[in-house]
Amino acid sequence: MLRLHRHPAGPLVAWLLDDAKLRLHSAAKLAEAVGVSNEELQLLERGQALTLLRHRGFIAKVARYLGIPPITVRLLTGDVTIRDFATVAESEEVVIEREFARFCANPQLRALIPEACDEPSLDYKRFLLDVHATHRELDWPELPRLPEILRWLQRAAVLHNANEIVAAAENDETGGGDSDAR
Repeated sequence: MLRLHRHPAGPLVAWLLDDAKLRLHSAAKLAEAVGVSNEELQLLERGQALTLLRHRGFIAKVARYLGIPPITVRLLTGDVTIRDFATVAESEEVVIEREFARFCANPQLRALIPEACDEPSLDYKRFLLDVHATHRELDWPELPRLPEILRWLQRAAVLHNANEIVAAAENDETGGGDSDAR
């Protein structure tokens, strides 16, 4: 995964290029599949097509090519973040605090927070809320496994963030990418 984040154009373009290679698609075939010219594909590969990465039609075609939801494409380009879910009138912190209070009002959910954790960090609260929102359809018999699931998800999130930081630093050192390219 770190290899994808090290690509000068970011993880989405790296994944797209890897997938095309696995399918034995030429650059021309890939360009046709995602609806761009050969020149635009070359710009994408160099991380120089930021406007194209945000184009709705391109996002839809890349999502279809990779077999993923369009929102995942937007997430991989850095177009969607947690701040996108905060209201304009309230800061992200206020939204998280309010939703976390609702989360803790449910005794079954409150039991998921370790007793030693008097005041969880904002990042931890955000993480719990994200996982809860994603896994609401879990059956209650699965609830005892949720702390283990949370630990693994938190580990994956920490590794993902660390990989992005390392990849960005390496790209800056080698001149391989612009930090605004994400």
